[in-house]
Amino acid sequence: MSTAAPTSDLQPAGDRFLAMLARMLHEAGTPAHRLEGLVTSCADRLGLSVSVFSLPTWIHISVGEEGRQRAISFRVDPGSPKLAMLEETYRVADRVAVGELDAEQGITALSRVRGRITRPRPLANCAGYALFSAGAAFFLGGSWAEMFASVPVGLIVGASIALAVGHRERELLAEFGAALIGTVIASIVVLGARRAGIEVSAATVCLAGLVTLLPGLSLATAMSELSTRNLASGSARLIGAITTLVVVGMGAGMGERVAQLIGLPQHTSFVVPVTQTAVVSFKLVVALLAIAGGLAIVFQARPRRAGVVLASCVMGWISVRIAREFGGSELAPVLAAATIGIIGNCYARWRRRPTLAVVLPGLALLLPGSIGFRGMQGLIASDTLAGLNTAISALVVAASIAAGLLIANAIAPSPRHV
Repeated sequence: MSTAAPTSDLQPAGDRFLAMLARMLHEAGTPAHRLEGLVTSCADRLGLSVSVFSLPTWIHISVGEEGRQRAISFRVDPGSPKLAMLEETYRVADRVAVGELDAEQGITALSRVRGRITRPRPLANCAGYALFSAGAAFFLGGSWAEMFASVPVGLIVGASIALAVGHRERELLAEFGAALIGTVIASIVVLGARRAGIEVSAATVCLAGLVTLLPGLSLATAMSELSTRNLASGSARLIGAITTLVVVGMGAGMGERVAQLIGLPQHTSFVVPVTQTAVVSFKLVVALLAIAGGLAIVFQARPRRAGVVLASCVMGWISVRIAREFGGSELAPVLAAATIGIIGNCYARWRRRPTLAVVLPGLALLLPGSIGFRGMQGLIASDTLAGLNTAISALVVAASIAAGLLIANAIAPSPRHV
């Protein structure tokens, strides 16, 4: 009786490498156009004709000449930024693209990367959420008191997300539950601060604590994909981001109702991000350090790359400041994103690293998630006109960021689509 050979023996090495590369790039949070570009570059070096179609939940690869193609399809979950995996995977892909490794060696190298990359411990992840919330409070116009008050809220939100990991049913409700609990915790923290004689804004503390749940990066990525003609992926990601905004908004709305029922301070309005701070102060330095530390943990960067994340955040703040001086508030997102993109592309060419590893932290101060959240709050509160206006503003900011990155790629193209 014959025994069927393992699937890996039937599938050519080049096909297996391209599929593994596409999956790992997707898991690292790579947008569709960059993923497809890099996979195609590697396929060209391997002498393969390939067609790649990437969606947030599905990847399809056709290998071979027309009429004699081999199809590879697999289901994936929407990837979030993982800078360590992104850099290591890019390094392997880069070596294949320049001919240093063949397909079999590339598979071995990618397997080693996957074996080395580990998820951050839940406690460290919670600390990352807390640090980012503290820094975000400053850029939302908060004082020292709001910055400190945002720490426990971000910590609880991070803990809520961590508890849902690995449980499909919980993961589907993670953002809703974290927003609800975070809103209630924010009210409790504000009440405690006021009883201690410290006046803090409930709205600022709540929004700073929930900011890590908001899909600002997804909105910007969706607009970037749409602008590069990846219409299916961009549309799917845009709908996913809007859905997340609605879910977080509903969770926060229910949290407000719970807070009201038990007599806690109310979040009467949610503020728009204040990123035009032009004065260098100790508080600004602390805020940038907190945001960089939080992003390094949440984006799963290697500890030795924390300095690059901090430099990217500082670059983002400087870009926003200069852009507001020369272009006003309307053109600031375009000019700032273009500046960040150009610097990121130049660094990528110099160090042979992925542009996204440098650009993503720098865009943190531009992301429109909190504006969209305010719009969802208006819709939930039946203030339809104000809610729609604010939500549209968030989409305009996201489109402006995408336009800025396109300008950067036209002026200083990124190496090998990364």
